[in-house]
Amino acid sequence: MSDKLEANKQIVRDFFAAMDNRRFDDMEAMLHPDHLFHLPMADTPLDKETHMQMNMKLQESLTDFDRHFHDQIAEGDKVVSRMLLRMKHVGEFNGVAPTNEYIDLEAIHIMRIKDGLNIEEWDAVDFVPFLKALDFIPKDSKTPWDH
Repeated sequence: MSDKLEANKQIVRDFFAAMDNRRFDDMEAMLHPDHLFHLPMADTPLDKETHMQMNMKLQESLTDFDRHFHDQIAEGDKVVSRMLLRMKHVGEFNGVAPTNEYIDLEAIHIMRIKDGLNIEEWDAVDFVPFLKALDFIPKDSKTPWDH
């Protein structure tokens, strides 16, 4: 694989390491000035400033981030990562008191790199475990294919 593609994969890993370890200055320094984050639950993409505000606010409620990359595939200016993210719910989140439970989320993330910076991101996340952990949906709820 080319050095450029390997470098792009490392940028993704470094970005998430900064995020997971609350190194917000490092994280922000890795965002391109024209950064956009396409979050599944947002009506419009988040710009650099809004993305940073969201992360800092989120990490008031969620800590102990542990991220495992199952796969990373790089092509052109994009890196696709399939990952597991584990975090602990330690503070109020949207009116839900801390549970002090760990939550595991599976995600597929795409990051576009420009000039060595994160210019654009897309997430596809299975939020069902998160919704169950916070009692937004019953913990024993089943999917249509569960028997």
